[in-house]
Amino acid sequence: MSQALRVLIVEDSENDALLLVRALRRAGYDVAHERVDTAEAMMAALARQGWDIVISDYSMPNFSGTGALDLLKKSGLDIPFIFVSGTIGEDTAVAAMKAGAQDYIMKGNLARLIPAIERELGESRIRRERHRAEHQVQQHRRRQAALHDINVAITSTLDLDKVSALLVEKIDQLLPYSATTVRLYNAAARGLEAIASRNLDEDSEADGSLARRVFDTKTPLMSSDLQSDPRLSDPEFFRNRGLVSYLGVPLMAKDEPLGVLAFYTKEEHLFADDEIEFLSTLAGHAAIAIQNCRLYEQIKQQALDLERANKVKDEFLSIMSHELKTPITVINGYARMIHENVVGETKAEQDKVIGKILGCSHELLSMVNSILDVTRLESQAIKADARPVRLGHLLAELRSDYDYQLDKDLVLEWDYPADLPTIHTDSVKLRQILQNLINNAVKFTDRGEVRVCARYLTETNTLELTVKDTGIGISPGSLPSIFKIFHQGDSSIRRTHGGIGLGLYIVQKFTDMLGGSVAVSSEPGKGSTFTVTIPCGS
Repeated sequence: MSQALRVLIVEDSENDALLLVRALRRAGYDVAHERVDTAEAMMAALARQGWDIVISDYSMPNFSGTGALDLLKKSGLDIPFIFVSGTIGEDTAVAAMKAGAQDYIMKGNLARLIPAIERELGESRIRRERHRAEHQVQQHRRRQAALHDINVAITSTLDLDKVSALLVEKIDQLLPYSATTVRLYNAAARGLEAIASRNLDEDSEADGSLARRVFDTKTPLMSSDLQSDPRLSDPEFFRNRGLVSYLGVPLMAKDEPLGVLAFYTKEEHLFADDEIEFLSTLAGHAAIAIQNCRLYEQIKQQALDLERANKVKDEFLSIMSHELKTPITVINGYARMIHENVVGETKAEQDKVIGKILGCSHELLSMVNSILDVTRLESQAIKADARPVRLGHLLAELRSDYDYQLDKDLVLEWDYPADLPTIHTDSVKLRQILQNLINNAVKFTDRGEVRVCARYLTETNTLELTVKDTGIGISPGSLPSIFKIFHQGDSSIRRTHGGIGLGLYIVQKFTDMLGGSVAVSSEPGKGSTFTVTIPCGS
């Protein structure tokens, strides 16, 4: 098969030119040629099409070989140039080659022509490949730098409008496209909405059908001529704006399309595979930034919703706890009046019933207080309020609260010296800590005793409170989690002994708030000991 060869012959003799063409054809080339003999004709020929090689005579009446070589150099085209002349001398030929000619051949020795052309075509091919590789490397570097700059810009904020605006702005600055648009899918409207554009009307839907195809197929789509593309509803829109070619690439995040990123050019442009791949990568980075913005907005909205829900919950629990406490306090007060014979003598059986009422109302009031405390703890509405506290007085008041007959074979023992000092702490929280530990011990002890001890440790200026019971104990596996909210051993224990699992959680929180620590030791079947250490302050 003949090899095509485009030859520009600079020669004033038509016959000499035909001799050159015949020699090339005999060598197996399929020659397309043009002969010129003036500077104007040569310039027009160089502009008209690409040539594989230029063969020039050295001396002509209206032109010169050196003039032809200068014209070729000025054109910037990398085309091999060979002198074929009968008048050129060796010194002149060497000077011409130094000026840029690839070879010189005497017309009487055309046998050298074919090997010289083959050599120059090979070297020209190598140069083109080298230039192409260098261009690709430079282009890759430019694209990577642009991708980095765009990525830095669009990840600098989590505001969707700003990300979209920065995206099209950076593309306009760094990439060779005339216009850019970003369309995102609106699930409510079931369509693509333009949210950002550069050098194009943002609300235009002239290429909406192309964008929808990109979105539906999740693949890039190209139009080389928007002004005559039959898929468009309004090609006149692009004619008026001088836009010719189009590429739409999907904005994909986790294999789901978010929208379409579109590029436009004002000259006909065939987007190469590597270019489409690069722009798809760019769209992938943009899609991640857009998805992050949406997730951020969702999280913000969820946080607002949660804040509103928590506020409603807190208000509800606060109101309900307050409203529940009022009748419970009344029940507790009247029951205590009856128990203390304020309204008259009672019989033993009546005392037993009143004791049950007192015990249940006390437990219910403690439960309501726990719910209210936890609500305030979770909303961070509780702060420590340290004031002087008379320990003996506080323990005496607490002891009177349990001055009723327990509905089980259980004794509540109190062990503390009469000379406990006045300390500086939050009396309400200290009382709640002890009350919750005592209630917990009574609840899980059916027989035996619950011993409440208080000691002031002079050497460390701390208060040590101990609540020890002979109850069911705690399994080793449950010990690490007993202070968690709503935790209570296991579901079978909760069903047997009741409760909502808030007491020990409050103990831990209030102890931490007072700067103290709480420890527990227990053996299943033999009871538990809770020890709280509180600094006494100054």
